[in-house]
Amino acid sequence: ILRGRRGEENSDIDQQLISRTEPQFGQDVNLTIDIELQKKIESYMSSYRLDPNVGPGMAEVIIDVESGDILALVSIPDYDLNLARINYGDLMRSRDHPTFNRAIYERYPPGSVVKPLILIAGMEEGAVTSNEIISCPAHDPPEGWPKCWIWRQDRVGHDNMWTNTARNAIKGSCNIYFSNVADRLDAPVLQSWLYRFGYGQNILFSPVASDYPELSRNMRQSPGTISSRDPENYDIPLEDMPPIFTRDKKRFGIGQSNLRVTPLQAANAIAAIARGGVYMNPRLFTLLPVSNRVPLNISQYTLETVYDGMDAVVNERNGTAYKQFSPVLQAFTQQDVKIFGKTGSTERPDHAWFAGFAQDSTGRKLAFAVIVEGGQHGASDAAPFIVESLKYCIDEGYIGNPLFK
Repeated sequence: ILRGRRGEENSDIDQQLISRTEPQFGQDVNLTIDIELQKKIESYMSSYRLDPNVGPGMAEVIIDVESGDILALVSIPDYDLNLARINYGDLMRSRDHPTFNRAIYERYPPGSVVKPLILIAGMEEGAVTSNEIISCPAHDPPEGWPKCWIWRQDRVGHDNMWTNTARNAIKGSCNIYFSNVADRLDAPVLQSWLYRFGYGQNILFSPVASDYPELSRNMRQSPGTISSRDPENYDIPLEDMPPIFTRDKKRFGIGQSNLRVTPLQAANAIAAIARGGVYMNPRLFTLLPVSNRVPLNISQYTLETVYDGMDAVVNERNGTAYKQFSPVLQAFTQQDVKIFGKTGSTERPDHAWFAGFAQDSTGRKLAFAVIVEGGQHGASDAAPFIVESLKYCIDEGYIGNPLFK
């Protein structure tokens, strides 16, 4: 597309012109990424003083909810493309893998950022109601079931804190609640819901020269895994996926076992929730049309329950991210920005997540996801990057009111 095509003239043996093809000049290829926003986020993430046991691998994605346009697609550590040939050997040998785009290529267990999706599947399939209590007592669960993180950490259960209904289970990220909800679903139904939200498939597309599709290079991305064993071939239709084993459902419900996603998929799934249960593929190239809107047919009652829980994560005491956001909540409110979030952390491998969306009173919304490799806690290790990135988004005019500083 950038290069265009040469013109061509064909003549017969007598040098008489038979046909002529006019040259086609190259076209611009523009990205949806805001380079100024991208640079600010990259600079902040690269200079952030991480815990010595964390990183250095990180990724962050920010998506405009209405259009699906990717505004930032950050992968750390990065490298200088101008020096890539000179430093190629060092780049290839680096244990930090700076040439991997962690935002679209690396496969991570999503941990607790999958829980809003699990609640949607459970409520829409009739496996749980918003007011049903799933008890999280202060003792070990039955053998083979996940333990709640607060039991491992503080030897208490969520029953000591509140009535463990749906919105409170999101607020406190209760493993007991979500492992039970996932276990109640038939495995193919659980897998289908993950697929509907864009997990288990390539979701990013590039412009293709229609006359020469064989010359087009695919984006190097990962579809992730939504089955108990890896498929022989990736990016396959749902009907060809290996199954989720019954024994693994409970761990899929907390984003563990063999469930794997990319940060772009995590952000885009949240964008679908923020969009009112409407799925769109994200867009990186402006040459491509905005993706079709696919209603997921989620009831407003279910969506409101999820929103309530994600609101509580950030804005209510004992929400898993409240401590991190409380110092800046008043400033965000003054700038007309409300944040809905979900913390996440995983074990074997250890990673920290924070995902969610922000909106203002005009209806503008941004979805986001960030992962910190080696992180232990989504709130303390991952959420600070979103706090800072949302400030940049306000300054760049994507959301809120930058006049109140």
